[in-house]
Amino acid sequence: MLRQFDVIVVNDKFSSEDSIEPPFTDPSLAWFFVADINEGLARSEAEWILITRDSLNVDRNFLNNLAECNGAFPMADALAPRIKTLSGEFKGGWLLAQKGGFREIPENEKMRYVAAPNPAVAAFSRRIIQRTGKVDTSLPPDFQLADYTLRMLHAGGRLFSIPYLVIEETSPAKFDTGKKEFNDGCIQVLYKSLGLAESLKFAFRHPGALKALFKNRKK
Repeated sequence: MLRQFDVIVVNDKFSSEDSIEPPFTDPSLAWFFVADINEGLARSEAEWILITRDSLNVDRNFLNNLAECNGAFPMADALAPRIKTLSGEFKGGWLLAQKGGFREIPENEKMRYVAAPNPAVAAFSRRIIQRTGKVDTSLPPDFQLADYTLRMLHAGGRLFSIPYLVIEETSPAKFDTGKKEFNDGCIQVLYKSLGLAESLKFAFRHPGALKALFKNRKK
């Protein structure tokens, strides 16, 4: 029988030699503390896989809420939780911006499908992970899950945002990505899954990213 959840906790400084104690244990879930998301995916066997940065609080209440959402929305292959920051703000998933690139959903947005989750957290069904494959970890961490969920669309999966599925910060979920690296990663993700027209819309506002696009287009 499959476990209900596998929790992949990501920190670039984790080592496979580290012995990290999970916050709690349960027969229905397993924990993987990794620097590379794909290491966790290779070991995962659960029906649902939660990918989260270590700056977020995965507790029993959140997982119970996630389980209820899984049952209530069977048409969703992946879920994009909202993050309640330390300052009390809410950060949610990403939509495709009309002028190119991504924009975060409004704080009071209703249930809806989104293009990408917040870069720090997402939950995927095992069936869609089997269709989509590995995460492209050559991209900046800000865009690894965005790239994955756009690729997931081609595998027939959809990402759903539910306002009351909320996970809390324990420390600021910041990525050490400079502006140039951020723009370069964004345009590569857009080109890979949505084609040249969508990436050129972004390049019109960020022309410096064109170099990264043409340098990496064959790969």
